[in-house]
Amino acid sequence: MSNTLHTTETVETNLYGVLWAFLGVGFFGFIYISGRLSGGDISAGQLIWFRYVGALITVLIWLALFPGERRRIRSKQVPVHAIRALAGGGGGMAAIYAASHMSVTSATAVGLMDGLFVVILGVVFLRERFSTAQWGAAMVCLFGAGIVVFGSGAVSIRVEDLFPASIALFGALLVATESILIKKLARSEASISVLLYVNIFGTIIFAIPAAATWSSMSIAVACLLFMLGPIAILGQICNINALRTSDAALIGPIRYTWIIWGAFFGWAFFGEIPVAATYSGILLILSGGSYLAFSRFR
Repeated sequence: MSNTLHTTETVETNLYGVLWAFLGVGFFGFIYISGRLSGGDISAGQLIWFRYVGALITVLIWLALFPGERRRIRSKQVPVHAIRALAGGGGGMAAIYAASHMSVTSATAVGLMDGLFVVILGVVFLRERFSTAQWGAAMVCLFGAGIVVFGSGAVSIRVEDLFPASIALFGALLVATESILIKKLARSEASISVLLYVNIFGTIIFAIPAAATWSSMSIAVACLLFMLGPIAILGQICNINALRTSDAALIGPIRYTWIIWGAFFGWAFFGEIPVAATYSGILLILSGGSYLAFSRFR
């Protein structure tokens, strides 16, 4: 009876973790297409900096409205917060840079490695258990994402693409590293602490690349870019809850659901009609993700 109860609780926990991760991918997916929405006139450094500043303002407003939260912001892992900010922001800048210097589809294909990196890092450094069946489900997700990307026929990496492709691969590793650090912080830190420090460090660190690539803009545009902050906070809350609830190795493959969000954003904002390969890939991603959501091992 106790084993049955434990199994049920674990399945429910993993399901909640997968759902949180799926929502987080959607929020950050919107942030990553913000460069295209802006018409390409705003640099990656600026976009990342506005995201962090807007998020920091959001957190400070929250602390002002709810003073009781202030006693929960103390942290014994401040350096980890700084490294996490560097990894997360650096990964985002790398993804935007790669998409700006090679075909977006090719950059996407390289960036797909982040989900696999999360699984490997979770198993190696966090000693997380990942069964053979779960590895199979993760590969189904990766295969589905590959079908979407390569099925478009737009993937072609030329000699001149090798440098931006390397940047994209390094960015995928940075994003995966951030997930592992969030998992580490989520074990002992309050959510408000995790949110506050990463946005403080992100604002400071990425002020440098933002200033170096600054493009003038209207006040109205600046206000819209600051709104990336609250969206990032929602995404960060989802990621914290996902990694607090489930193992990083299990959450990693759910990153491939951004293919689903990408198809939705492409249709909603740019009038892009998904091809047959998109639907086939999405079906595989959902199948693999569903297995992971209802898997019992943690």
